[in-house]
Amino acid sequence: MDKPRQTKWEPPRGITLLSFPQRPAQPYGVQWRVDGRRKTKTFKTREDQIKFARSLAGAAKKDGLAALRLDEGEVREWRAFRATIGEDADLDAVAACWLKHREVMQRAPMTVSEAVKAYTEAKRAEGVSAAAIAHYGPIFDRFEAVAGPMDVNSVTSETVAAFMAGQDGSEHTRSTRFRRVRALFNWLVETKRVGTTPFVGLKPPRVSTKEVEILTVQQTADLFAKNATSKDGEPITAQRRETLGRLALEAFAGLRNDTASQIVADEIVDGGLRIPAAKIKTAKAQFLDGLPGNLMAWLKWSKPEEWSMTVRQYAKAKADAFTWANVPHPHNCLRHGFASYHVAAYKDPSKTSVILCHTSAKLLWNTYRGAATEADGEAYFEIMPPGGVR
Repeated sequence: MDKPRQTKWEPPRGITLLSFPQRPAQPYGVQWRVDGRRKTKTFKTREDQIKFARSLAGAAKKDGLAALRLDEGEVREWRAFRATIGEDADLDAVAACWLKHREVMQRAPMTVSEAVKAYTEAKRAEGVSAAAIAHYGPIFDRFEAVAGPMDVNSVTSETVAAFMAGQDGSEHTRSTRFRRVRALFNWLVETKRVGTTPFVGLKPPRVSTKEVEILTVQQTADLFAKNATSKDGEPITAQRRETLGRLALEAFAGLRNDTASQIVADEIVDGGLRIPAAKIKTAKAQFLDGLPGNLMAWLKWSKPEEWSMTVRQYAKAKADAFTWANVPHPHNCLRHGFASYHVAAYKDPSKTSVILCHTSAKLLWNTYRGAATEADGEAYFEIMPPGGVR
């Protein structure tokens, strides 16, 4: 038995199916009239076109032309909507935007402070090292001071510009703060907490290409000596001893700031440093030995078994130490100083690169060779704690 032939559905009079090949995104249209005025709606697929036309035809058949008219309340609502989006707005584009951002709009409000907490927890769950996450804290503290109570969807490019205008420090420091907050908002977009990022069109502060900046031997000596000297006859506090011990880890072992800020007494062993993977940028556990004698002298003097500062407390104490000694504080100057003076003193870039956890001795040699003399290198690693006892 032959199957009955399926006939093509044709809309009733007053409803027309159209084709818009010049609009490949939504080429299928339905057109109808309400009180003599033509209305048109377009669709992505023919199935959606027919579905809408059938619905329109069914309503018209059931309720007559009244089904195609708006009541007084609907007219007011429609006019208010049109006034909001503008008379020349493309309704299909408006609808597409709503569908794209509907999930964002339906989420519960979130403040910047809540977003920072959620972002940090997400990064920790992804396996980002504790050292890296600890480095985010001071940057987000600064941003929260400006925008913490704000809803994340209320943060604008003007908010970001105001935040950056209040940032001091080196070019690299300002650029790092910009990029970290931008990463926060990129994550908020990816997780549909916000529809768009306020960083669109904004560029990070420019970082000039220049040679690494280091302290002179005398400036480094002043940094340690002035902070190891009793102020106004008062005893040197445990916090100042700890600050100098951690500064020594940066200056005489080349540790990065975020690693030096987390070392504990149990990790200073056998004349070297045993650094867990979570406390180092490479995320690989390291044992560093063959370290300069003056480093171990400073560590012994600073009493690591009494260390108790948090990462943020050390960041403030470090800044205060540079200020008290009246010594400049270029970005990463202590780590760069270690590399420069170690290469100059020992003429062994392979040894220096191992301590710095660099993969290329050649790159290190090309970067730091000639930044200091051999005599300066030798003098640098003779900077000792009070009493000069190794």
